[in-house]
Amino acid sequence: MPAQAYYQTPGHAIAAGVALTMVDIIAVASRFWARKRNKQQLKADDWLIVPAALLTMGIGIDMVYGVSQHGQAAFLEIPPDFNGNPLQLVTPQLAATSKTQFVFTLLLPLALGFIKLSILMFYRRIFSATTASKRHRFLSGMVVFVTIWTLAFLVANLSQCGLNLGASIFGSAEDIETNCPGTMFLDLALCITDFVTDILIFCIPAPLIWRLNMSTANKLTAIAIFLLGSATIVASILRLVMQVQIVTVGFAPDADPILTSTQFLYWGMIECGVGIFATCLPVFQVLFRKLPWASLVQSVRGTLSSANRSYNTSSTSQQSIYTKRTVDVTSHPTHWNTSSTSVAGRSVNKSEHYPVEDFPVELQVREGKNGNEAV
Repeated sequence: MPAQAYYQTPGHAIAAGVALTMVDIIAVASRFWARKRNKQQLKADDWLIVPAALLTMGIGIDMVYGVSQHGQAAFLEIPPDFNGNPLQLVTPQLAATSKTQFVFTLLLPLALGFIKLSILMFYRRIFSATTASKRHRFLSGMVVFVTIWTLAFLVANLSQCGLNLGASIFGSAEDIETNCPGTMFLDLALCITDFVTDILIFCIPAPLIWRLNMSTANKLTAIAIFLLGSATIVASILRLVMQVQIVTVGFAPDADPILTSTQFLYWGMIECGVGIFATCLPVFQVLFRKLPWASLVQSVRGTLSSANRSYNTSSTSQQSIYTKRTVDVTSHPTHWNTSSTSVAGRSVNKSEHYPVEDFPVELQVREGKNGNEAV
């Protein structure tokens, strides 16, 4: 009888399915509450995390159901009168295992995809000042890539058994190996590309922040806050390691297919559950007012916005042009009201409105000749 790891026990499997689901519900609800308290508009990054949480909840329910039917977190029960190859065994217990695993393979890429899309849309919300900027085009390209990645693995999981879909739900392990070739390697490909994509996504903010005219300490603090969500990478690494172990064992006769399936589901649930919570962390700044998150992000947005607004002049190189905007958020909670403009020593009254979509706090931006100086 193979050894049973802690994550293959009923208690840990149920705890992962229930506890992480509850934590994610609280995290998403707190995210929406934080937006409302800060009088911020709900955007795509907020709405995309909702289906991710619902899909993760579905994975948790799937796990708990599998445990209740002894199809997960249980040893394989072989009938006393069975003397054949264990890989050819078909029992209600194994049918429950196959059903829960099939549902999981459909929900997992969707949940991971929505989590990644929420993160990317959050980046676009913060860093993309205009739709014509290179940052906006790059982030939009990443959104398209993740969407294609999600749909590709969803279709691949649906079609991996061809017309023999029943074999993956009601058949024996040998039937699955015969009718659904490459199943484990498809799962491994999902793990590898998921990990690589996570690394790429969480590396995006660093170069964008580092080019800003901020102090080094503020840059590092801002990067650290964005990297709060990198806990997803740790969960992704763990799931990749476990998947490599599963592929190594394969359909070995001495391997317990139920415990192997539990290992597969458990670490997928961990990655999705941790991913949703970590994705919501940067939005929780309203709960921790002492963190410098609001002012840092306003500096980011102000600098990026100023870089996209420059004033044309026909004056000589000695002519100085600068614009000083002082934000007054007391007049209206959703707009920046800017004051006067001084051009070449002349004072010009000017009133502009900029949407405050994220962190409505006081900000001063000064544009120099390069249009990228923030104070």
